[in-house]
Amino acid sequence: MPNLIINRLIYSIETENGKYGANVPFHQGLNIIYGPNSVGKTSIVTGIIYGLGSEKGLGIFKSDQNPFKPEFYKSIDGNPILKSYLILEISNGVQEFSIFRYIKGGNTDIAAVKETKARDFFTTNDHKRYIVNGEGVFSENGFQKFIFDFLGLDIVELPTYDQKFSKLYLENILPLFFVEQRAGWSQIQARQVTRYNIRDVKKVAFEYIMGLDKFSLHLIEIKKKELEAQIKKLSEDLEKKEENLLIIANANKIDGILVVNSGSIGKTSIYDYIRYLSDKYNVESKNINSITSQNKDYEDVNSKLRENLKRLDYELRTLNNRIEKISTEIDGYQNYLERIQKNKYKNRQLKKIQELSIELNITSCPVCESPLNRNIDDECHLCHSDVRKKLSSPEENLAFLEDEENTFKKVIRQRNLDKKKLEEIRNGQKDKILLYEKQLDHQTQTFAGKEFAVLKEKILEVDSMYKDFERYKRIDERWQALNPTREEIIRLDVQFTKLKDKINQYLQTSNDFTILKTIKDNIHKNLKALGIFKSNQNLINEIKIDENDNYSPYLDNYDIYNISSSSDNIRIILSYYLSLLQTSITFKENEKIKFPNILILDEPKQQNLDNDSLINCVEEIEKIPSNEGQIILTTYSELESDRDRLKKYINFEMKSKTDYLLKKLND
Repeated sequence: MPNLIINRLIYSIETENGKYGANVPFHQGLNIIYGPNSVGKTSIVTGIIYGLGSEKGLGIFKSDQNPFKPEFYKSIDGNPILKSYLILEISNGVQEFSIFRYIKGGNTDIAAVKETKARDFFTTNDHKRYIVNGEGVFSENGFQKFIFDFLGLDIVELPTYDQKFSKLYLENILPLFFVEQRAGWSQIQARQVTRYNIRDVKKVAFEYIMGLDKFSLHLIEIKKKELEAQIKKLSEDLEKKEENLLIIANANKIDGILVVNSGSIGKTSIYDYIRYLSDKYNVESKNINSITSQNKDYEDVNSKLRENLKRLDYELRTLNNRIEKISTEIDGYQNYLERIQKNKYKNRQLKKIQELSIELNITSCPVCESPLNRNIDDECHLCHSDVRKKLSSPEENLAFLEDEENTFKKVIRQRNLDKKKLEEIRNGQKDKILLYEKQLDHQTQTFAGKEFAVLKEKILEVDSMYKDFERYKRIDERWQALNPTREEIIRLDVQFTKLKDKINQYLQTSNDFTILKTIKDNIHKNLKALGIFKSNQNLINEIKIDENDNYSPYLDNYDIYNISSSSDNIRIILSYYLSLLQTSITFKENEKIKFPNILILDEPKQQNLDNDSLINCVEEIEKIPSNEGQIILTTYSELESDRDRLKKYINFEMKSKTDYLLKKLND
């Protein structure tokens, strides 16, 4: 695959009092950026990552955040910065492009790209503008598409934890060839970007970049997990709804059918029971109508009373539902009021803290001891937050919360009033039902006396039968309404079984076995060279690659990171990343491997790595053909002897604590 080669990085800073800048060349092979702390080594690495549109790999996730130090966008030597930008020249072994990005003074979400060298950027007319951040980064005008095409990478979509899909971004691949100075040395792929919610992103990124055949299988495994989660969610939801209907119907589920425990005909399916109630109701109704036809007036009044009872019963159920919904709504408002009370308490505490800070008369920062009255443009003295953004005070927050509380209390009072009105209406409905039942009872007794005493009971029995018929019919309708969910679960389960069978039938390919074995062997060789475990070869040889833990190194009988020192952890991480590059170069003819044959290692010595181990690492790097890969390493040593051992690889040096990267340029 095409390599990623960094050729040059140019910084340009324009101030009210002249220009500052830096011009850092690179070449294939080992490039050491050498200099003491805080002079600009990491700023060179930051510029490379920013130029590649991957600042999210530095922990920058908002467009208004700046990954650079203030001297790149605020002020330098006391001079306010008007405009700043960088130009990053990159190559893939065939093409050369220069990428222009603003740091300040222009649109930082756009990159201008020209097929030319960095020094000729402003004399070359043809250029393209690409979207670096926001919507469209993978479109024809998107920077991600440009960089993927430039590196010959396939654009792939991967399942996410929220049952959607996300493309794999460069910042997801970056942590496999870039180790950031601070968090980067804490673990392998420490700066992996998880904001896209991609399932098992560390594992997928490794399989993708190292050309493993299991990448396609892993996508199947992820899809299987996704289906499993969907089936579980749907099944739990279905079970709850079915259980509720079983309780209401006093029934059991047998082979997916509701079986009712009826007192009249025993256990039977709900379909048969509904049919039985319907038939019996029709027969009994005809019998009642034939008896009551002796008196037309009685029949009409009787029928009207029964129809009214049915209507009132329906209206009563509707009122109950409305009252229940209002009660739920009121509960929600009450919960919100509780959150408002908590927020009011927090803001009152914050107000007290602010008052206390005034009483204490703090004049200097407790961290760096710099005076708080020192004027730093638009920046908080303590936390360096941008003070230009208007933040509401505790008093303003309290006023807002009081207003919110009063509003919701009014709403709750109104909804309680609405609820009481409905309850009054419901009570009226109950009274009407009772009245109609008494009228029906009186009508029956008055019309026929003892002759119709049995008829009265029969009418009530038929009315009850009709209510049961309606109730079981509604239950059956709700049961049938769950069929689409049942069918969806069956459909998903069939897919799940197919994927499971496919995974169970998987055997590791020879390609994957060879690549992983080579990575493991290279790790062993590198660790021995770096002197880990006091060069205990037997223990080193026991180190394996854990395919279930993002392909990280492990020991069967020990926690590899707990039996070693903090410097040993850095040796393990160094050996791991170096092994990926070595393996990629070994299999350079394997078109599946997408590793860009570059390593960017930012100051491993700041994480307790000793000078000898760093020198040993450089000696291993020396064994890599210089024309087949690029390593950019930032480091420094106080010992002149260490510098002498590294000097042939130092391609950019800041020689003292005052020899800063950015220098004043002559007009």
